[in-house]
Amino acid sequence: RAIRAKQKRADELRAQEVFMKKSTGKHKCTNCDWEFDVEKGDSNMIGGMIKPGTPFAELPSNWRCPVCRASKDAFEEVVEEIPGFEVNQGYGFGTNSWTSEQKNLAIFGGLAAFFLLFLSGYAMS
Repeated sequence: RAIRAKQKRADELRAQEVFMKKSTGKHKCTNCDWEFDVEKGDSNMIGGMIKPGTPFAELPSNWRCPVCRASKDAFEEVVEEIPGFEVNQGYGFGTNSWTSEQKNLAIFGGLAAFFLLFLSGYAMS
């Protein structure tokens, strides 16, 4: 009976865990993996006519991938997942809504800074 209660509670918690998706502003061709970046457009490619800052949704319907000539429909939006409980995303100093890469950078960057500070203590003597 206690095992069933624990299993039920674990299932409830798993149901609450939501992976928020955050758009990166990039779209990737499913044929050749070329990425369209809103910040860059495709003007850096030969024959590219799309200026930087043009959203993917505003591209003309006859626009094609500059590498493999695939249609606009062959592109998928690139998104980052933010793991965690949905109710906790707004708490803290904004760090609960960070991606895993941002959290890793903060943790290991902090450790590296502490290590350098620790080593600099030896240089003072």
